[in-house]
Amino acid sequence: MNLYDAAVTSRDWEQQRLGQLYALAQGQTRLQIFSWTAMSQRTMPRAVLLDASFSLHLGDTLPVQALLDRLVRMGYRRADMVEGPGQFAQRGGILDLYSPAQNQPVRMEFFGDELDAMGFFDPGTQRRTENVETIMVLPVAETQPGLHPGGEAGLAGELNRLITRQRRRKTPNEPLIATLTQDREKLEDGRLLSAADRYMALIYPEMATALDYVSQDTLLVVCDQGNLRRAARRRMEELGLQLDSLLQSGMVAGELCDFAWQWEDFCANLSNRPVVYLDAFAGAAYPEQRLPSGSPLGENSAAAFMRASVSARFSFSFFKRLYRISCFFACILSLLQIPDKPHHKPLALAVLL
Repeated sequence: MNLYDAAVTSRDWEQQRLGQLYALAQGQTRLQIFSWTAMSQRTMPRAVLLDASFSLHLGDTLPVQALLDRLVRMGYRRADMVEGPGQFAQRGGILDLYSPAQNQPVRMEFFGDELDAMGFFDPGTQRRTENVETIMVLPVAETQPGLHPGGEAGLAGELNRLITRQRRRKTPNEPLIATLTQDREKLEDGRLLSAADRYMALIYPEMATALDYVSQDTLLVVCDQGNLRRAARRRMEELGLQLDSLLQSGMVAGELCDFAWQWEDFCANLSNRPVVYLDAFAGAAYPEQRLPSGSPLGENSAAAFMRASVSARFSFSFFKRLYRISCFFACILSLLQIPDKPHHKPLALAVLL
C-alpha cells in the first residue's frame, strides 16, 4: 500500500498479490497461507477484480483501440518497449503487453481486428519463447482510479467535494487541500496518480480483504489465535502512528483512513465459516460467539453443533509444536492426494499464521 507521492514506485509484490487473489477468486488454490498483515489489509473487492479482469484468446475479434483504452483504465502505461509488468507497446498491428498474471510479456499480432497470433517473448532479447492461445489480463495495482464507479472523472469530482467541505470549515486544513487539489489535477490531466491508495475508500466503498476471496466452505485454520490477536493490535498501533504523521502533513483525509481490518472485524467474519483453532490449552479461547443463545445440547448435540457451524478446537500443551506441525503437513498431504473428479469438489484450506 502506497500513501506517499513518488515518481517511481515498485508494484512487484502488489502484482503478485493480485495474481494470487485472482486465483483464490477462481477457486484455483487449494492451500493458501496468510499472515495477519496480508489478510487484514484492505484490497480491491472480489467482484471488482473479476469484472476488471479478462482473457484474450487466439482468433478473438475486438477493436484494438477499445482494447488499448481498457488497458489504460486498468492502470497500464504505454511504453516504447515493454520491460516490466503494467506496460504495453504498440507498433502497427503488433501489441506487446505485460500482465501481472504472466511471468513474461506477450506479443499479439492483429490482422485488422482479429487476434491472429500470440506468444510470450523475452523482454531482454525481444525474441519469442512460446506460442500461446489464451492469456489473462489483470489490473496493474489494487487501487485503480479508473475503476471508480464514475471513472477517473468521478473520483476527481469526489476530491473536489472534499476540497469544498474543507474550505467551509472555520480552520481549513491547507496542506490537505493542497494534496487533494494536486491529485485532482492529475486525474483531470490523465497523469499517473502514484498514491491512489489514499482514496481506496472512495474508489471501492465496500470494505474488502483477502479473506473475502476465500469461499465460505473453505476450511480456515487459525494458528495460535492469541498471538494473532496481539499481532493485530500491534499492526493497528503501527498503522495508527503512520496515519497520524500523514494526517498532520495533510497527505491523507481523516474520513478515508479505513485501510485494514481490526481483530473484531475478523472475528465477525468467522460466524459462517468452518474454522479449526490450533491453540495451547492454557491460552485456549474462542475469539467469537459460535452458538446462538438457547441452543439445545443433548443427544442431538452433534447435529446442533453442525447446524451452528461450530469450530473445532485442538487443545494441547507439551506436544504443542510437534502437534501443530504434524497437523499442518497432514492437511497439505491430504490436499495433494485428493483426486480431481467432476462430481467431487476439491477441498480447500486457508491457514492464518
